[in-house]
Amino acid sequence: MISGNQLFSGHTLTLDPGRHPGPIALSDLAGTQEQPLVLRGPKATVGPGTPFSEYKREANRLAAMHEDGGSFPGLYFMADNAALTVRNCRWIVIEDLTFDGCWPTAIYLDNCQHVTIRRVSIRGGTVAIGAHGGNTRHLLIEKCDWLQDFTAQGERDLELIRDHGHADPKPDLSDSLLYKATNWLQIHDWVKDTERRVDVETDARAFDGDFFRAWTIAGYVTIRENIVIDAFNGVHFFNQASRSIVGKYSRNVLIEDNWFVRLRDNAVEAEQFAWHWTVRRNRFVDVYAPFSLQMDRSGYFYIYANLGWSCHRPGPDDTDTMKNDRRNGRLFKLPTLHTADGPHYVMHNSWLIRSSVMKKKRLANLVHRNNAIDYYDKGEEFDLAAASPFGEGWTSAYDPNADWAAIKKAEKERFTKAWEELGISFDGDVINHPDFPRMLRVAGYPIGAQANGEIPRFKDRRLGRPEDLRTRKKLPAVDIEVTFPSQEKTKLKGKELQAGAWQGNKPFTLPGPSFWENWPGPSRKAEV
Repeated sequence: MISGNQLFSGHTLTLDPGRHPGPIALSDLAGTQEQPLVLRGPKATVGPGTPFSEYKREANRLAAMHEDGGSFPGLYFMADNAALTVRNCRWIVIEDLTFDGCWPTAIYLDNCQHVTIRRVSIRGGTVAIGAHGGNTRHLLIEKCDWLQDFTAQGERDLELIRDHGHADPKPDLSDSLLYKATNWLQIHDWVKDTERRVDVETDARAFDGDFFRAWTIAGYVTIRENIVIDAFNGVHFFNQASRSIVGKYSRNVLIEDNWFVRLRDNAVEAEQFAWHWTVRRNRFVDVYAPFSLQMDRSGYFYIYANLGWSCHRPGPDDTDTMKNDRRNGRLFKLPTLHTADGPHYVMHNSWLIRSSVMKKKRLANLVHRNNAIDYYDKGEEFDLAAASPFGEGWTSAYDPNADWAAIKKAEKERFTKAWEELGISFDGDVINHPDFPRMLRVAGYPIGAQANGEIPRFKDRRLGRPEDLRTRKKLPAVDIEVTFPSQEKTKLKGKELQAGAWQGNKPFTLPGPSFWENWPGPSRKAEV
């Protein structure tokens, strides 16, 4: 353990070249804004190098034990068992390190402020970076990469993205353990949902983790220019505070310019309560659900200029031995009940998908504008009807006077039709599906007059190439009035815009967020 009486502001601790099995702990250390403490090791590797195959059974055993205790069978309860633990520290920089085979966690932050993690490579592990504590805030995670499962071609994709700005358009998935060979239920199933208990011999519970996992932290988190490949989840915030204080946490989050490639579950996930999140200019390649917004309350979300492709089905093709219903995906995973503390803007994104947009449930105060969406109907099994934008049950009737049990049952099969009550609107979107917009309007969805179902005509349909999602012609857009947390408003004129993420050769953009523009520390200004 390295404690506060050993290092002072401005000191740099450089790990010697070679392997450091760990664990390493930094405790009660304090740098300053001008002179942070630095831990680095350009030629050092932290961790025992344990492969998944050696940790698999132990992880399943621990998950089964947790399930026997009445809890969800994950390894979350022991995530503080990390290769590098940073506790009660502030103004710390962790950079230029490699973590290898650190199960369950590579880096764990507890009650820390002003921590920067940059240019860190992580291989394996259930959680790459974990953050805990109600006073944990101002975390900057940038230019890192994580391959949770590196049995397949993740290193090739990483090299292509870093050097050429695109993923492999024709990936070979034949050797992919997590993405193709493992059933979703072996990773994240629970006996209360399926009556299937953890199988200690065959399950893969060690994969049930995240690139960045937060447990009820204050917020002020920026995650930018990272690459996450062949993993279960990307960025995941839990907010498990009591109802009276839940609004103090998961505030002010920026997720920008990241790549998420072949994720079996979610890329961006917020639970319980979240406030003022900006998610912009990210690339999502074969992600089961890019956005999981399962908050009870939330507001001031800005999701724009993102690009996504969904061309391959995850999971094993043989469905005879185990139920497998987590293969088709959706763009948004939504809550059953939701209260809006502010607007949620989803605007000027471009997608090539094989699934529904809003498959079921609801999100209040949702403003969906000027998105360009086409369907990938080549290759593997594809059902256009099942991929209807608002779920397979979109034709079912809506009775606003029905009791909650009836409404809840209907919304398990389709996106809500209570648009007026919830403040939901869609307009200016170009979605190439035969149900959109006319048939959906007939079914009771009040889609705006300027939405249309034409083909966006992307320049190409190759997987993972951002420039290909530019359109061959300018797609008309509608006006948008955007309200910020300060209550200032920006009016965007549709005649000066086009639907989709690309505006000519540049991505759509908005001012802010204000907390990032005022991020403390001289090192931040040098990186912008």
